[in-house]
Amino acid sequence: MAQLATLLGSTTVGAGMQAQTAANPFTVAVPGAAAHPVYDADMGSMWPLIRKQAARAYFPYAYTRDHYTDLKVWKHVTRNRLVDLLHHAPKPWTAGATKLKETDVGDFVIEEITFNTTQHIRVPAFVLVPKQATKRSTPAVVLLHDHGGFYMWGKEKVIRMDDEHSILGEYRQRYYEGASIGSDLARKGYLVVIIDMLYWGNRRCMMDGDSDGWWDRPDDLAPEQVNAFNIRSSNYEHLLDRTLLAAGTTWAGIAAWDDIRTVDYLWSRDEVDRNRIGCVGFSTGGMRALMLAALDERIKATVNICWMASMPYQLQNDIKYSMGYSVLVPGMFRYMDFPDLAALAMPGALMVLGGGKDHFFNNEGVKMAYDRINQSFAKGGYDDRLYIQEHDSGHVFTAAMQQAAWDFLKTHLMDRV
Repeated sequence: MAQLATLLGSTTVGAGMQAQTAANPFTVAVPGAAAHPVYDADMGSMWPLIRKQAARAYFPYAYTRDHYTDLKVWKHVTRNRLVDLLHHAPKPWTAGATKLKETDVGDFVIEEITFNTTQHIRVPAFVLVPKQATKRSTPAVVLLHDHGGFYMWGKEKVIRMDDEHSILGEYRQRYYEGASIGSDLARKGYLVVIIDMLYWGNRRCMMDGDSDGWWDRPDDLAPEQVNAFNIRSSNYEHLLDRTLLAAGTTWAGIAAWDDIRTVDYLWSRDEVDRNRIGCVGFSTGGMRALMLAALDERIKATVNICWMASMPYQLQNDIKYSMGYSVLVPGMFRYMDFPDLAALAMPGALMVLGGGKDHFFNNEGVKMAYDRINQSFAKGGYDDRLYIQEHDSGHVFTAAMQQAAWDFLKTHLMDRV
């Protein structure tokens, strides 16, 4: 907590200014003074109030607390609290999967399907099925696409298609060193499923009067039109989140339930070995992977890429890129932090891959999170199933990180008996 106190610090007050105190909650200028306070925070004069909230954070549901001695009891209590905070727990509903198209791409087949996650939500998905897959013998991966401020496509970001828009190749070059990670996993023998997250791809937000190009997404759609759609979608994120909250649910809750029901879908596939299911996600996909592993015991191996820090460290200047509306769980940080979500993955294996030059996350907060995860897995007796690596990279899933992730999955899924 000493590090946290140093980070949160105090607001610098200019000459001739009266600082905020408990008795005087306002920063008041002395008449005639020219100086103004310097907050060094994204939220300016709101920071002193926010800082007080961050300083109070102690995360009572952290497994590292001494009074938690039984992992199963802690997981039960903490998971139930998390489910409550998500405000989205619809009754079970049959998947009713429908195959729309099948494409043979050599080593594997791409199935384009839809299935129900609730009575009112039907999601589109790609399912990549290796040709060597046989009944109940194939390890499976839920692959969770990123945010990227790029909404026109979702699941297509992580798998290359012959008829895709050229901008998708450029996108993968920027964030994945050109790799089609879904295809790579399928070629390694995993059955892979990728859904569109709410607000992306086939679930993107369309408005009255939108152009045919935005509706149809033709291969020759001008890049500036794709960018314009992405900008519009970014500007409307807050409205979707506010509207869902007003309706009594959360965006993060819908996403988490969709991902859990995706595991249900895998569970129903004859080819899948139900004891060898994992998940992989980069950026916002990494947060989704954390949440999925925290909520679903069937996940045996999780790869979280470029989404890890301790929340109090993010508040001053690092929220704007890291804590989007789609993953915000109101009130969660009164009870638990990101490393506590990671701990809920136990006894499953966990790999956390970070970029040492990833400016989305506060460096001290990242170190604090790593320490807490290490402590949790050691306390649970599963430190041999935890892998944390920091790479010399930014907010990207590099080729070196991909190799580390695939080696991890080979150990904990492919070769698992």
